[in-house]
Amino acid sequence: MIRILLTFVVPLLLPFLLYAVWGWLKRRQATARGEPPPELTGPPVLWLGASGLLLVGLVLAGLSLQRGQGTVGSYAPPHVENGKIVPGRMK
Repeated sequence: MIRILLTFVVPLLLPFLLYAVWGWLKRRQATARGEPPPELTGPPVLWLGASGLLLVGLVLAGLSLQRGQGTVGSYAPPHVENGKIVPGRMK
């Protein structure tokens, strides 16, 4: 579940979150200077969505380029030796 969240949902929503934070900061700065808040009529949904999809594509491409440990050898599962837990590893 967390893998799906980090792989798809977070990169897709990150541009929208950054835009919201930017708009909030702009309004706060204008209020602090005594100016009227800027007119943010709405987010550019098409561009934010496209950049989110681009980020998802980059994350997926990065994950596909990662190399794992490999499958040569045999797996020794975690076990207890002399009262201590020995983590699983490849032999």
